[in-house]
Amino acid sequence: MLLPPLVGVINKNLEEQLATLFAHKFKDNISKATTSTCPKLGDLITIIDNRGKTPPLTTNTFEYPIIDVGSLKGSCRIIDFNNCTKYVNKATYETWFRRGHPKPGDILISTVGSLGEIKIYLGTKGCIAQNVIALRAITISPLYLYQYLRFIRADLFAYNIGSVQPSIKVTHIIKHPIFIPKADDLIEFEKISSYITNQLYTNYIENDALKEIRDTLLPKLMSGEIDVSKIVI
Repeated sequence: MLLPPLVGVINKNLEEQLATLFAHKFKDNISKATTSTCPKLGDLITIIDNRGKTPPLTTNTFEYPIIDVGSLKGSCRIIDFNNCTKYVNKATYETWFRRGHPKPGDILISTVGSLGEIKIYLGTKGCIAQNVIALRAITISPLYLYQYLRFIRADLFAYNIGSVQPSIKVTHIIKHPIFIPKADDLIEFEKISSYITNQLYTNYIENDALKEIRDTLLPKLMSGEIDVSKIVI
């Protein structure tokens, strides 16, 4: 299995390959996109937005972590749940969040504080914090849309309306034009992007498993509970 530092290097390289491919294929058309020639983001998605009253939180580790801005930071598209510091219990998870929870393939984006942090939700756990919304692609590939939003991050920053704390309104984001490529080009990009995304997620799962093994074995090795003196290498 891969060692954690190597996983980070590999994932960074995979992300850079996808970003380069996307820019090569689509950047010229994206630069020409306008609301008169292209659909708006709001035409292609539904939004899961649970902003409002803060749910009762705990720092006790439950199976329902709160996905906030901190867990969205970084260049990799995979959410690092190790960065989650707050949780809700099962009762809160099932009853509090009026608009529901993210589903696999949803794109999570921060709207307050550190703006434009973006990830793709994979797996089956987690609920979104007050400063995060989920965009659920309806008539467009979520992987293409994720890469598109990554590509236009500077445009998203331009929607900042906060004087003290940076913030962007959902109503502004959904009016942004989205260039839709020809079907063949979209299918080709989707195939490559899907393969790489699956590899990124697999690497993350393996890396997380290695950390768990390390955290379990290291204290036992340090205390002498596990004796490795007779192991022949």
